[in-house]
Amino acid sequence: MRINFEFTAEQVRKLKGLQEKTGSASMKELFNNAMSLLEWTVDETINGNEIASINTDDKHYRVLIAPALQRAAQQRQLQKV
Repeated sequence: MRINFEFTAEQVRKLKGLQEKTGSASMKELFNNAMSLLEWTVDETINGNEIASINTDDKHYRVLIAPALQRAAQQRQLQKV
């Protein structure tokens, strides 16, 4: 199946930058990796876990806050009721 998206010039610039940073051979590869990451973060959130980056040197962490994950957490709460 083919799906088309429209992006702004700035979004395309960011996508190309991510493609280069990750060494993705194609936009499809970049998208597949992004989908895998999103799927994992949503599943972890639904399981009651937080997604965070951890600085092991100073033991500081930052929790990822994203609308999609907030909605997944809300769905989890609704399922508990």
